[in-house]
Amino acid sequence: MPSYPRRLVAGVATALLAFTGISAAQADEVPTTEMQPVMVVMDYSSSMLEKDADDQGTSRIDAARKATKHLISNAPEDASMGLVVYGSTTAQKCDDITTVQKPGPVDKAGLAAKLDQLKAVGETPIGASLLHAAAELKDTDGAKSIILVSDGEENCSQPPACEAAQDLAGQGINLTVHTIGFKVNDEARSQLECIAEATGGSYVTADDADTLQEELTTRTLRAFQGYTASGTPVEGTTQMHQAPTLLPGQYLDTLEKGETKSWTSKDGTTKYYKIGPLSPGERAHVSATMIPDQSQSSDGSSHARVSVELVNGQGKQCAMGRSEMTNSTQLGRPMSGYVHNPEYRQDSSSGCFADGTGELFAKVTRDGALQKDTAMDVELLYALEPAVDPTLLDAATTQADAPQSVTVTGEAQPVLGGSSFNDALEVESGQLYADSAMANEARFYRVHVGNGQKLNFRVTGGNNAESGTNAIRMRVYSAVRDQVNMVGDTTLQRNIAGTATLNMRTPVNQSNRDNSIGSDAYLGGDYYVVVHSATWSRETNGVPFDYELAFEVTGTEQPFTGQPPVFQVDNVNQDQQAEPETEASQAGSPESAQSTEVPAEDEQDEILAVQNTGSNSGALWPWFTGGLVGTAALLTAGRFLFRHRSTAVVEVPTTQTTTPGGQA
Repeated sequence: MPSYPRRLVAGVATALLAFTGISAAQADEVPTTEMQPVMVVMDYSSSMLEKDADDQGTSRIDAARKATKHLISNAPEDASMGLVVYGSTTAQKCDDITTVQKPGPVDKAGLAAKLDQLKAVGETPIGASLLHAAAELKDTDGAKSIILVSDGEENCSQPPACEAAQDLAGQGINLTVHTIGFKVNDEARSQLECIAEATGGSYVTADDADTLQEELTTRTLRAFQGYTASGTPVEGTTQMHQAPTLLPGQYLDTLEKGETKSWTSKDGTTKYYKIGPLSPGERAHVSATMIPDQSQSSDGSSHARVSVELVNGQGKQCAMGRSEMTNSTQLGRPMSGYVHNPEYRQDSSSGCFADGTGELFAKVTRDGALQKDTAMDVELLYALEPAVDPTLLDAATTQADAPQSVTVTGEAQPVLGGSSFNDALEVESGQLYADSAMANEARFYRVHVGNGQKLNFRVTGGNNAESGTNAIRMRVYSAVRDQVNMVGDTTLQRNIAGTATLNMRTPVNQSNRDNSIGSDAYLGGDYYVVVHSATWSRETNGVPFDYELAFEVTGTEQPFTGQPPVFQVDNVNQDQQAEPETEASQAGSPESAQSTEVPAEDEQDEILAVQNTGSNSGALWPWFTGGLVGTAALLTAGRFLFRHRSTAVVEVPTTQTTTPGGQA
């Protein structure tokens, strides 16, 4: 057997052991999502036997059964869903209401099989079915929804359907009913609209099987949603020098309260997080994203705001970032404060880095009276931009580009945009999409915009005169969640069918990092388009605002000048961090003349010799190949972690996900 360098063998073994531990920890990172429970109420009355669901003579009940199975198969694995049907067992009985599935985790195959056993034979007791479904949800706290599908008006008024909905709305149980009219007449439509309006839900008509399937799935999946905040749990401190140290990544904390009186009482929440130490030329990007509880309503004059700034070890403000605020007319819009550090030079004698430590503290503040007594989750994103040689950068942009049109055409693809930055729908340049936003809602889209490229997009509103939201507005955020200053209109009104086209001012270019033009979008990566509703009317009918989106990314992507930003460094226990060898340890090592980071030429030759030996040693080659890769990666991570080491490194093995105001 060949004689391998002892340090190489030891390095391989150490890397394998370390990687085993890291992989095991990562395997435990199972995000959990707190979703709203949803009850589907389905019409199985005898009128559903009509064979007019499509041109092929499919019965309404078969179309409904197929649509329900499609919903079940597409429901999130951790969804809490129930199913109630009426009219499925006995003719001419107004109490023929059956709970097929109680709200909770769904056995998808089992529930689909139960659907095949149901018959459409009975009456249409809509009001009683709503009360029945609501009773099934009585033990569920927080927001919840019912999705009702019916092909006709009620013929069992015990109680009348609209009165039942009004009664549920008056109970203050945070229940919304969305209705779908399948092949309905005017009277049935009016009744279903009344139900939706009474509870703040939405109504939609489905005139064929395909539309029913699309609407049932979309509306139910939408009912599960709300902004989903996620990240590695961390607890910021009110005392700066007790703050936890963050490595690049995304974190989740809670800002417990707002201000008693907006902007004057100064009794909001402030927390600190340690960043660094940074090296000369490095830039830390920090954002704090917060969103109100979308189900709450409050005085439209109240606001909430999140801001983030950087302070040095003496508590002196070094960089004041951008803050964002919102009010109750646009509860779905994210607030994403953002900041980055000023230039850090080796010869700094004043400002942030005068003490020479390279350590900074992110100061995150929540203020404003909006939902002041409701805890709000905050996502903290920390990305580290490596130093770049300024002599390799081009000249900065001197003039913004003129506005340009978006030429994308074709058939729009129906989609449901994401509910947060974390589950934003990935979209492609040159594609056309159709979506909608309801009151207190935002839809998130993710599109890649690399160095040298530019994002342009178009939003077109249709006939939205009956929409329950007054307008939609558009915002763009960069890869580090800095809001991008776009050229063009950012608002579409519901009573005006129009088009809004937005353009970046200039292509993404690292040369603009400190420029007056393009500094808000100088790093290539995934960018986010957020379409959110603005609802200032006191009453809303829950009808969504429909729109089409066309994306166009121009230019050819170029590589980064220098190294790309670091968005995530996996946490490694301190006893696994790679410490640099001391002179004493090197002197005591027989191989001290060799580098521990890159095999010397004679070691590389020996490795190649191993690869070309007989079967016994050849069988070991995958271990050494994997070991070398693992060693290199571990050493890279070790060097990073050692340089950014701290006695207060956040050590948490799991990622948690919560909804607004909720606890993980």
